[in-house]
Amino acid sequence: MAANPVAANILMLFFLVGGLFRGLQIKQEVFPEFDIDEVEIRVAYPGAGPEEVADGIILPVEEAISGLNGISEVWSSAREGSGLVRVEALPGTDLQQLTLDIKSEVDRITSFPEEAEQPVVSMPIHRRSVISLIVY
Repeated sequence: MAANPVAANILMLFFLVGGLFRGLQIKQEVFPEFDIDEVEIRVAYPGAGPEEVADGIILPVEEAISGLNGISEVWSSAREGSGLVRVEALPGTDLQQLTLDIKSEVDRITSFPEEAEQPVVSMPIHRRSVISLIVY
């Protein structure tokens, strides 16, 4: 390249144009979304203690979804006034179909207390910061 500066300049120009072209196509997000193979079932039960939520909400939901295919693990949490059940799917499971199956099974439950609100079945979307940059 020392003997032929034109070739070096053309190569540099090629890299600059190519870098600008590809740089403008890069997807940029402040908080990127990523999917986790989980489905959440939330049920509000105003005025109930954790034991009432566990007996009236959590146990019927766990029993209803126990026979579904594609479930790896089930976590439950009973708090005052609400219950949460998280279902982790097996790798390769169609998460949309699993969510629909869980929703249909939860909708069939008739033993919820009268004060309990409608269950909300959803796929959580998590957002996480990827990089922090501090300029001094």
